[in-house]
Amino acid sequence: MLKITPIRENQKSLRLRLCGQFTKEYVPELERTLAEENTQKQTVALDLSNVTFVDRDAMVFLCSAKARKIAVENCPSYVIRWIQQERLCGSFRDDSQTQKT
Repeated sequence: MLKITPIRENQKSLRLRLCGQFTKEYVPELERTLAEENTQKQTVALDLSNVTFVDRDAMVFLCSAKARKIAVENCPSYVIRWIQQERLCGSFRDDSQTQKT
């Protein structure tokens, strides 16, 4: 199960906090949430600090999110290594160092 919690930091900044297992079945739900929030004119970040599992389809989604200028923060280290090993996202990196707390 994956819980998606939109957190509006201000009118131009949206953080989606994910909690649980991010698997193939939740990718369309996350896409719908992004579409409903009208993310075209704002900064968007996915916070994966409470994600306990990521499958390959979710990993591919994370790569596409990075390509669409959606920040991926607090990504589990095994996911970063997996992505880099498969070279799915050119320069995928953990943005947790740049996160504002």
